[in-house]
Amino acid sequence: PPLPTRLMAGLAILKHSYDLSDELLCERWVENPYYQFFCGEKFFQHRLVFDRSSLTRWRQRMGEEKLQALLQESLAVATKTKALKPSDLNRVFVDTTVRPKNVMFPTDARLLNR
Repeated sequence: PPLPTRLMAGLAILKHSYDLSDELLCERWVENPYYQFFCGEKFFQHRLVFDRSSLTRWRQRMGEEKLQALLQESLAVATKTKALKPSDLNRVFVDTTVRPKNVMFPTDARLLNR
């Protein structure tokens, strides 16, 4: 049987909101009752009610454009209901702590003849 749309859409929103991998999303879903309630569960589940591969198949079936539309609509509703302020969307923080550097490591072959 197909999985409920609320479950899959909720998982997609949580994944993108918290920048989680599929594996970490599944781990957090099992341990977090708020995640489960957000995805439409009425009672706390102690194990996954879906297969992990269902996330990939659902994303492929939806396509990038529909997922973007889902996230945009979610943000619009959150703004309209005042759960999110428009000013929260004005600034984007970019993490630049991981940048390629021209540093020699002890395992570099160029250091062999020095």
